[in-house]
Amino acid sequence: MLSPDKKEQLLARFSAYLDATPASDSTPDQASRDVDLYSLFTELAALKTEVKIESRQVKSAIEEFQTVTELLRDNNQQLSNELTSRRREEKAEQQSIERPLLLELLELRDRIEAGAAAAAAYPPGLWAWLRGRGKRHVASLQEGMDITLRRLDNLLTRYQVTKIETQNRPLDPYCMQAIETENRPNQEEGIVLSEQRKGYLHQGALLRQAEVVVNKREKS
Repeated sequence: MLSPDKKEQLLARFSAYLDATPASDSTPDQASRDVDLYSLFTELAALKTEVKIESRQVKSAIEEFQTVTELLRDNNQQLSNELTSRRREEKAEQQSIERPLLLELLELRDRIEAGAAAAAAYPPGLWAWLRGRGKRHVASLQEGMDITLRRLDNLLTRYQVTKIETQNRPLDPYCMQAIETENRPNQEEGIVLSEQRKGYLHQGALLRQAEVVVNKREKS
């Protein structure tokens, strides 16, 4: 057994040791947790920085994509406008080339139609008529002219030439020209009574005005 003096010496030395050991504010577990939180905050800060950088890159890519999209849209619109303008120019050029030919065809049709009407109204001589030759000759001539007129009409239709309707319609100065007037009290003022020459449209545009007779009431 230790003597009382020996016990006092050991206690004094242990007390001195405790007094010499620096005091720690945290336990090992607490220090470990402090280190883990610092690492976590550091990683979170780095991750936040990466997210910001990637967000800027994505935003820049979106802006570039929008710029390219707008450029393509503008180019497509410009190309569409150029194609539309070119089609109009080609159509106008084609119409200017076809117009003289179509007008000549219309003049030819007018002459053939007038000839067919004259042949239908032509009275042959009595002796020839009695023998049947004149009648057959006129009928054959009229039939040939009718065939020619139908062929001309088919040709004009292929070129999109359409007749202007004028009968019993108000005078339209754009496509009709009044060359004569008549007084018919039972008809409205300015109504087309008859045609002297047919008018035509080519692809919706005026090719030739119709020459018409218009009603003009006399003032009482």
